[in-house]
Amino acid sequence: MCSGYTAALNDDKALVISFRGTDAFLQLIEESDESVFNSQTTWIAGGKVSKYFNDAFMAVWNGGMKDDFNTLRSKYPSYQVWVTGHSLGGAMATLAASYIVAANLVPATSVELVTFGEPRTGNKDFSAAHDKQLAYSFRVTHWRDIVPHVPPEDLEGYYHHKFESGATFKVCTADEDKGCSDGLDITMSISEHTHYFDTDVSGYGEKGCK
Repeated sequence: MCSGYTAALNDDKALVISFRGTDAFLQLIEESDESVFNSQTTWIAGGKVSKYFNDAFMAVWNGGMKDDFNTLRSKYPSYQVWVTGHSLGGAMATLAASYIVAANLVPATSVELVTFGEPRTGNKDFSAAHDKQLAYSFRVTHWRDIVPHVPPEDLEGYYHHKFESGATFKVCTADEDKGCSDGLDITMSISEHTHYFDTDVSGYGEKGCK
């Protein structure tokens, strides 16, 4: 089940849009089931994105998140908007950041996107459109995390957006940069997908974010 939340951080003068990953998505990766990525849909900002990711985002957005966000935005119109997510939630966060800019809900200069272990979300045209939309956009990856390598590039033209940042804070500026995780010969670790910055993200919230 996909889920997310919105919040206001008054000390930081920022609104947060956050999406969680799901065990069901990881199971698809473990079973090498790429069939869910075969179907793509046209995206509002340009290019095409995975229908699977699009439907997941729209279900949460139209299921109450949009109304909650608009309420917060009306209350705090000058706040920055921080968008984040892990795994499937990373793809949903990317779509959310792109969507609120394309729909003129928030100016691009007010949006900052940081994802963790994000899969390839759309095709090369989508990535190009995304890169033009958002100047502050980082995909954090962890060494041999398998998820940033799915869907494969040769499946329906999937392509990463900028910028990739490894957990050791190396920032790679190309969309598909061989200087970061795309240059690894072996990319098969679920464990490194669930651990970022020496933290088990699967239980981070349950442990009180400690």
